[in-house]
Amino acid sequence: MKTSRIALFAFAAAVTLGSLAGSAQVSPASALDLSWLSNDNYVRCLKYVSGLAHGNAAAYDRGRRTCNRQYYPGRPGYDY
Repeated sequence: MKTSRIALFAFAAAVTLGSLAGSAQVSPASALDLSWLSNDNYVRCLKYVSGLAHGNAAAYDRGRRTCNRQYYPGRPGYDY
């Protein structure tokens, strides 16, 4: 009796996992967008801000936002 319960549980677990795997949408992994690295002036601005901030996260964030406004004006979806 105990063996049949274990077999029933294993079968139910296999069906559940199979259903979950079958319902998942398969899509290729999207790569991280690194297009901003080609904007030399923007990268230079970030390096400058990083040097001024000296590890102060709030100062770096203010500087990063300034660089965003300067080199990516009017871009929707960017966190200024």
